[in-house]
Amino acid sequence: MIEALHIVDSQARPDMLDQLDMLAGADELVFSAGPPPWGIQRPVKPVHCTMGSSRLAGWRLRDLAGSARIIHAWSRQALWAGRELALTTGRAMVLSIPAAPTTPADWKTLRQAVGPGLLNVVVPTDFARRRLIAGQLPPAFCHVLAPAARAPANADEARGTVREALGIDGNMKLLVAPDPFVRHAGHEYASWSHAILRHIPLPLRLAFPSSGPMEDHVRFFAHTTGLDEEVHFTHGRFSVSQVIAAADIAVFPQTRPVGMACLSAAMSAGRAIVASGVGGMAELAPDGQAALLSGTGPRKTSAALMRLAEDDELARRLGRAASQRAGELFDPRAAAARLQAIYAAAVENKAH
Repeated sequence: MIEALHIVDSQARPDMLDQLDMLAGADELVFSAGPPPWGIQRPVKPVHCTMGSSRLAGWRLRDLAGSARIIHAWSRQALWAGRELALTTGRAMVLSIPAAPTTPADWKTLRQAVGPGLLNVVVPTDFARRRLIAGQLPPAFCHVLAPAARAPANADEARGTVREALGIDGNMKLLVAPDPFVRHAGHEYASWSHAILRHIPLPLRLAFPSSGPMEDHVRFFAHTTGLDEEVHFTHGRFSVSQVIAAADIAVFPQTRPVGMACLSAAMSAGRAIVASGVGGMAELAPDGQAALLSGTGPRKTSAALMRLAEDDELARRLGRAASQRAGELFDPRAAAARLQAIYAAAVENKAH
């Protein structure tokens, strides 16, 4: 087994932290460039960022790296700390990102960090890998690792607890939008679609279980629909997996690819899914087989959600198929073995 040293920071996305929790070895060290992120399940040692510089945090890590042969960064700020550590120690480095970059600034950051064969980049789909290669990253340094997921523990108990706390009775369906609150995740379309379906009317409530930098925007938009009492922001009360267990339908109305980890979690839980289909979603959840891929925008999202809300047999069929496919694609043990293969390739790339 190739031992890794993991680096995060206070802004690391919750879905990426969940991946770290599932995939890192039990004895592997996790450091944070600056204050640690909220919600991580592993012990984390913060490393001071002198003058706010994550690069200087990487310099401090030289004496803490121990026997680790791989540096694994899980966020952008962690990337710069890891890069400094890799340059000063000669270790190979891996960066996990939720999707290929979509903005010039993100592409610039990634290309600067890759440097002369330094950084190996891990993405969740073949679609994202092709994007990296089209963006002039070396193919040998671009790797695919489907997001790990496991069925929620005590799912029936979690479902009952969450639904009781939210005041959702047995006849009411719960819609969940699990993705972190990041730009282009489409949470406003989830709110808009929920409002459209309520005016049909369909007995439907909406839950947002995650966190992120766009939370104020999501809350503001949800407020404009006039359905405040039917929209639940549950971060800090329940985990994302608990709310997914409580839901009947999961929606992923992304307008650009922003990540697949929550999609894999919803599939593993056997939820009926509506997703926009952007990026590599169809690789993980084929249309009509494990999800309804609707295209982007509130009209298409609403139409797909209405099909599932009104057709219980279709929802059950898609949920069962999603769960079966998740067992084949997202098993954490298989993902950990695949990550070890990526580490071995990174060490080999570094040697050459």
